[in-house]
Amino acid sequence: MEPRVFPIYPPSSALFAKILVIIFLVNCFFFALLSLGLYALLDPNGMVARVAAPVALICSLLIMLFIFFSVFIWFWLSATRTDFGLIETHLVIRNNAHGRHFAYAELKADEARIVDLETEPEYRPGKKIFAIKAFFFSGGAFYLRNGLKAHVFITSMARAVLIPTTGAHTLVLEPQDPEGFLQELQQRTTAEG
Repeated sequence: MEPRVFPIYPPSSALFAKILVIIFLVNCFFFALLSLGLYALLDPNGMVARVAAPVALICSLLIMLFIFFSVFIWFWLSATRTDFGLIETHLVIRNNAHGRHFAYAELKADEARIVDLETEPEYRPGKKIFAIKAFFFSGGAFYLRNGLKAHVFITSMARAVLIPTTGAHTLVLEPQDPEGFLQELQQRTTAEG
């Protein structure tokens, strides 16, 4: 069988933009408060207040903005570059930080099903084990809200494919085409077994 690649459900770019704007505003508010506090303690006519304090505050603001924007942009890229490949003998989850692969023999594809994370919130990710969790992407190892350990790769709380495994972790994946992914996975595991 030819390899098939299923991209992850695309994350919301509008939500991502809102998050970046909120980060910018919160950072600016924090540094405005810091500036007011600093200038309340300094002599307003002194050399520190005229030269050193503004330079230090502007540099600190720029560094913090760079850090926060870099982290969230990396999360965004990690989400958009995640996909699920069904190759001859394995399910491959390609992700920058938490990529995994599972032999078809490890998957209980006959028990796999599509879950609606809105109506079945027990399959949503809860506490992180080793994972990325942003407002628009969850990827890595989590405890689900029902206590199960799972490898989760979702970008929304819509429909995902729940795949039990023979190991300690269940899989919760959110491809763009959950029905097509599940059907292809079941065909391949049946052909493999």
